[in-house]
Amino acid sequence: MLLDETRKTIEALLFMKGEDGVSIEFFSAFMEIDSAEAQNMLNVFCEEYNKTNNSLTIKRYGSLYKMLIKDEIYNMIKKAIVSKNLVKLSKSSLETLAIIAYNQPITKTQIDKIRGVNSDTIIYSLVNKELIISNKTLDTIGKPKLYETTELFLDVFGLENLEELPKSEIINEDELTKFLKD
Repeated sequence: MLLDETRKTIEALLFMKGEDGVSIEFFSAFMEIDSAEAQNMLNVFCEEYNKTNNSLTIKRYGSLYKMLIKDEIYNMIKKAIVSKNLVKLSKSSLETLAIIAYNQPITKTQIDKIRGVNSDTIIYSLVNKELIISNKTLDTIGKPKLYETTELFLDVFGLENLEELPKSEIINEDELTKFLKD
């Protein structure tokens, strides 16, 4: 059994390190202990933590420990996110999202040119739904924002990466709608 302070430290480290996780080497250096003792402490923590009735779990991947959402909770939340974010996606929103997904990073002007109409409202809506983001700007006059899809976009549409998007040169609206709703 671990001391309460050690448990809190490990939990906080796992939370702070997020997707990067906590390696045995990092924890060993952080706690100023040898790696065998660090591994033992992390293993004991995992065993104790995973017995509790939390929405989170600790998993080990080689020498890396990660705090993750339990599968059943993740699936429930993912369904809720999908239903809340996709119920209100119009054909215009799906079209704009597809343009961004296939051409990212892309400016609003480029999106408007491809669509042939102003996309302000749709882009604003997609940003609010957290399906696209604009963290970069183009290094030209006016510094226009560059839009790209988010991790939530990948989650919502069941993709691991953008390479899983259909490769067709020309995708008609029915195929796009079917793909994005599957």
